[in-house]
Order: sequence, then structure tokens, then C-alpha cells
Amino acid sequence: MKLTSVVAVLSALASATATPTPTRERAATEPHKATVSDKATLGYATQNGGTSGGAGGTVTTVSTLAQFTAAVALNNTAPAIVVVQGIINGTAKVRVSSNKTIIGLPGSGFNGVGLLFLKQKNLIIRNIVSSNVSASYGDGLTIQESTNVWVDHSEFHSALVSNKNYYDGLIDVTHGSDFVTISHTHFHDHWKTSLVGHSDSNGAQDKGHLRVTYANNYWSNCNSRGPSVRFGTAHIYNSLYVNMSSAVNTRMGAQVLVESNVFKNVTSPITSVDSTQVGYATANGNDLGGKRNVAPYGNLTVASVSYNYTLLGAENVTAVVASEAGPILVF
Repeated sequence: MKLTSVVAVLSALASATATPTPTRERAATEPHKATVSDKATLGYATQNGGTSGGAGGTVTTVSTLAQFTAAVALNNTAPAIVVVQGIINGTAKVRVSSNKTIIGLPGSGFNGVGLLFLKQKNLIIRNIVSSNVSASYGDGLTIQESTNVWVDHSEFHSALVSNKNYYDGLIDVTHGSDFVTISHTHFHDHWKTSLVGHSDSNGAQDKGHLRVTYANNYWSNCNSRGPSVRFGTAHIYNSLYVNMSSAVNTRMGAQVLVESNVFKNVTSPITSVDSTQVGYATANGNDLGGKRNVAPYGNLTVASVSYNYTLLGAENVTAVVASEAGPILVF
């Protein structure tokens, strides 16, 4: 299918699907329009040659687990755009091959199905709702030994069940992965939300890698890991945190730059705990909700970030991020 006809096809498909039930109220804003061929526009995913996913490739619409698994199969790394229609239910971990864009129609995504990016590159997820992936099937999204990944305008959640290990992470970036951006995404109702670097003993693989941008995200009712970072370099900006125990946790020599964020009812907004070595944080222009940054001061500064970006200012974050994060794209 030619890309010039994609928007028309998506519009027709969207009109045939039910309007999603929102998980929170959003302020009335102009539609956030997108195309299936969009490339990463912010953060570390714009580096190392950029992240274009399946742009220029075939377009396939899927609505079942079998169809999706076939569309992203490891034996085909040719560029492809996989359009998800409706919620795909199951209990599975699906490995995804390089050069893919996975994009959802309104209200579409995965329930119980974990996605795995392992030793792949150039991958995009947009407008997807991921929910209730048990630890038996990994995280909502696991990124291992992979480069150039963009997750944008999506929603990841489970439930704060009594067994905090029943679910693992929502998005974990580990094993030397690099050039990752997670943007405009809503994380909610989860214990161990997002991990960068999986182990204190994995420095040989992780040092010099794990460059991750978290931009314009909304974290609500999450216990911890917003994110937790070992060894890597994380830039966290324009994000809203509501009702958490700990948010940013920098460990094992990690360097994080935390800018223009708002923390509401967060016990430890920026900290360094739970590892054998501390990490470091540079914090600028945040609203810490009356708390303070207790991590050692770091050397990751605005001047050392390798891409351009725009700060909202903490005074604007709540209104903007609460209304614009999540799967709200219009095609």
C-alpha cells in the first residue's frame, strides 16, 4: 500500500472502531495529528542516524495476536508499518524485528501481551494502550540490546495488586540498549514502572550506553521507578508525577538531568537508593512539591545534551502534560 493512501485508510478504519473510554479526563485541545510515517522528533532517538521505524515500507492492519506476530516476525527486517485495530488480548511475549512502526488506531493496543525488542534497531511504538502484562511474559515493553527506539503518545498500565511482583516493568531499557526516547506517554497504576539498567553487576555492557530521554510523560499512581537508572544517561523533562513513593532514582554512577518537571504527592522526587553505588542528578527548574533532590550533584548539564529541546516551565507542565500525554493521536 502506498503511504499516500495510508491516512485515508486509517480514517476509514477509525470510523469503524469504537471510541475509546479515556482513563482520565483531558483538557480540550486541538487534535494531535500524526501520520504512520512520522520519525522521532525529540530526544536521544533522533541521534545515531535517527529513528524512522517502518517508514517507506508496507502497511498492514492487524486485529489478532496471530496476525500481529506474523507482521513483526524476526525473519523479516524490511521496513513495515503495523496498524493495530482494537485490543489484542492474550498471554504472550512477542519479539519484534527491526525497522518496524507499531501504531494503534484510537483505543487500540495489547492486553496481557508483552512486546520484546531484543538485538534489534529502528523501532517505533505510537498511540498504543498496553495493559496487564504479567511478569511471566516480561514487561509491557522490554528493550534489550537494541538501538534507536521511539515510544510516543502511548499508555502503559496494570494494577496495584497486593503482590508487587505479579507484574514486572511497564517499559524497561536494559542490556546496553541506546538512543531511546519515551515521550508523551501515560504510565499509571503500577508498582515498578520503568527501569534503565537491570543489574548492579552489568556495568561492562551498560557503561557508555543506555542513553534515554523521557519527555512530556504523565506518571500517576505508580509506586516507583519513574525511572530508575543504573550506569546510563537519562534526560527527564516536562513531565508530571502524581502520587508516587519515589520517582527518579539514579544509581551505579548514572547521570540524569531532570528539568521542568512537577512532582505532586511524591515522597522522594529525586533520590539515589537501592544499589551498591550512588548515581548523580542535575536538577533545574522543577517543582518538587516541597521536597528536595537528595541525589549527589551530577555533571550531565544542558550543554552536554546532544540535541535541541524546549522546556515548558514547571508552571505549565500540569495543564499541558495532563491533557496531551497518552494515546490521543488523530490520523
